[in-house]
Amino acid sequence: MKILPAMLLLSASVLSATAFAEPEVIYTPNTTPQTATHRLLDVQRSGQNASTEEQYLSGKVNTQIYERYVKSFSRPIPERFSSDTFTEE
Repeated sequence: MKILPAMLLLSASVLSATAFAEPEVIYTPNTTPQTATHRLLDVQRSGQNASTEEQYLSGKVNTQIYERYVKSFSRPIPERFSSDTFTEE
């Protein structure tokens, strides 16, 4: 007679565990954009509205960009990035 209550308790715990199990979620990506942002990003990605004209920088701007690039190598790469502040330590 002691086996029967133990069996009932065991079966009740198994049934309650399956009742609280989370359902399986199947992810299916939405292939059709729904927002204006999605449509604009698709147009940008496709290059549909890309300019056919070559775009050049002026000599002065190009020189400044190159100088900034070269100057970036004058400092060592830090061990860590701290996003708390943008001032020098």
